[in-house]
Amino acid sequence: MVYPRGPIAVKMDVAGSIEAEKVVSFVNGVTESKPTLVATQGAHKYFADYKQWTSSIVSQLEDELTNRGVQVKPESEVGFKVAVESVGLSWGTFSQRCIIRARVEKTDGTWSRTYEGNDASMNFNRAIDGTIYKVVVAIMGDQDFKNTLQ
Repeated sequence: MVYPRGPIAVKMDVAGSIEAEKVVSFVNGVTESKPTLVATQGAHKYFADYKQWTSSIVSQLEDELTNRGVQVKPESEVGFKVAVESVGLSWGTFSQRCIIRARVEKTDGTWSRTYEGNDASMNFNRAIDGTIYKVVVAIMGDQDFKNTLQ
């Protein structure tokens, strides 16, 4: 089973500040925890639990927004559902690559967008952590997402 190890902090100059007048919340949109085959290499099979991967994104989004002064609480005026839709692992000559797609949507169904994270490293764990980081940066840096927080 492959999984993210921990968050990589998003520096202020990378994603910028975020202004939100309303309280926001995030929920894990993956309802079932189950191993999903994401790659094979020879006799080796690699599985990921999309619910666990989504939890990593949700947790980091909550932390990063809180660090930027946004009120994040379980009950809120503006709610978002986050769901990892796919995870892909591949091997190159000098590095391993991880690509994930995650969907973020308002819980009232009025807005949604899919984000992709793509990272490569000599080490799979670093590629996985980097991919989660890139998805979080893509979400936080998206002006359309920022507008939905207003």
